[in-house]
Amino acid sequence: MYFLPFLRSGCAQRGQACRVSARLLAFLTVVLASSFPSSLQAGLAGRQRVATGLNAPMFATFAPGDSTRLFIAERGTPNNSGSASAAIKILDLTTGLVQSTPYLTITGINNAGEGGLLGLAFHPDFQTNSKFYAYVTANDSVAGTPFSSYIREYSAPSPTSNTANTAFTPILNLTQPQDNHNGGFIGFSPNDDYLYIMLGDGGNGNDSGTGHTEPGGNAQDITSNFLGKALRIDVDRDDFPADVNRNYGIPFDTAESPGNPFAPATPEATNPTGDDEIWAYGLRNPFRAGFDRATGDLWTGDVGQGAREEIDFQPGDSQGGENYGWRLREGLIQTPAGGIGGPKPTGAIDPVYDYQRPGASGVDANFTGTTVFGGVPYRGPDPELQGFYFFGDTSTNRLWMLKPATETTPQVVEYITPQLPIPPDGGSPSSPVAITEDSKGNLYITYLSGSVYRIVTDALTPGDFNADAIVDDADLAAWNAGFGMATGADPADGDANGDGAVDGADFLAWQQNFGWSALNVGDGAPSSAVPEPASLALVVCAGLGLALTRRFRQMPPA
Repeated sequence: MYFLPFLRSGCAQRGQACRVSARLLAFLTVVLASSFPSSLQAGLAGRQRVATGLNAPMFATFAPGDSTRLFIAERGTPNNSGSASAAIKILDLTTGLVQSTPYLTITGINNAGEGGLLGLAFHPDFQTNSKFYAYVTANDSVAGTPFSSYIREYSAPSPTSNTANTAFTPILNLTQPQDNHNGGFIGFSPNDDYLYIMLGDGGNGNDSGTGHTEPGGNAQDITSNFLGKALRIDVDRDDFPADVNRNYGIPFDTAESPGNPFAPATPEATNPTGDDEIWAYGLRNPFRAGFDRATGDLWTGDVGQGAREEIDFQPGDSQGGENYGWRLREGLIQTPAGGIGGPKPTGAIDPVYDYQRPGASGVDANFTGTTVFGGVPYRGPDPELQGFYFFGDTSTNRLWMLKPATETTPQVVEYITPQLPIPPDGGSPSSPVAITEDSKGNLYITYLSGSVYRIVTDALTPGDFNADAIVDDADLAAWNAGFGMATGADPADGDANGDGAVDGADFLAWQQNFGWSALNVGDGAPSSAVPEPASLALVVCAGLGLALTRRFRQMPPA
């Protein structure tokens, strides 16, 4: 219990005579403490439309250090064009408005088939270097290919600019044999700050035909073949200065993180078999993936062939090299079509979850679909949803939540679409393609039909007044600014208990949970190092002292 010593020391520091009954003050402290457990019961409350009127939005993300903007990547218009224009637009989270001028317009996009502007990621040091990265498909000069995939580095004049520079630096590119199965996710790991690039097997059916390695398919071919892989590169180095189209480095072993599994441990070491850029392989079409910001775990939704859709998992401490089994395996089973299925490759990793196609015998229809898209684990302000993984299915418009296993409960997948109602004036979105997060960990669903929705939850950790998933000094400042409000206050004003007032009880909630953070995985306990600023001690002392003095005046003599 931190509140009682704080009150006494604060009054002593200012020479105040807080003449209240010790027994009454102790009683008040116990009552208030029992009123504020470390977290409140939580749940999913609905979907709130935050942006509409967009042109085929594919993805939404934030820039590190920027809590006021959400960046939305549009696929490109006109559709099915070899000369489309794609845009990145800014949603101002403080006003709820999409800015009329795009952050960036990218011309020369080929969005035939499954092409277009597919991925967007901001550099971890965006606040100092203003760099960000886009994954696009565009025309190439290679005969017999529909287009190539390009990873490009862009920059803005400053991290606060609302428009970016159109000039770019090419990072990496590869030709595509067909116009589908391009993957699309790019993102930086919170553990190592390297850029991860998800690429599909090149298209066609069963990873076969023109442009597909035989025997085995592209996804199992680890030599001179990026298709069907997760790549991992260092964008802050250039190991290929003579190649203007390759501007990146290969991660080697360091004290902080392992090098890539098929790269030499050091530049001077013998190169093992396999492309240096490969981090994992055996993927069919990893269209959407996402990192757990608290652990660095990588979750991937891999679209199936005709029987199973799967969710793959890689722990944050992985050394890389995982083989997820395609084309021999589809989900948890041997690939049933095309005569290409077989036993699992040695050491292959099963998905953590898979689901079947609609109409499968004996299967709940609410847990079926045809086009999985991966999302991210929740690490936002709601304390009861921490670590729950959100994902969905584009074709069937379904959303699910995977609750991780604990010592007492098994892993459970819950169909959450019914728990996320949309207000009557909130539209009818279709074709979800991404579940992503803002800087505070709130989740957003991007719908190809033209809108972005925020997933609304119904609880905060008491004391997290600014809802940024941490109870810290910024919340104390919010409480201090709102202290004294008697009615009409809300959590942003410092009202932790929902009574409309901002008083000492709300301060106690902040103090009890000081140090809680959504990133405290496996801990979650408040900190014992609660600051005791003298000026605020006086405010609390005065406020409670006045209330208790009034109580004394109303009490009959003993």
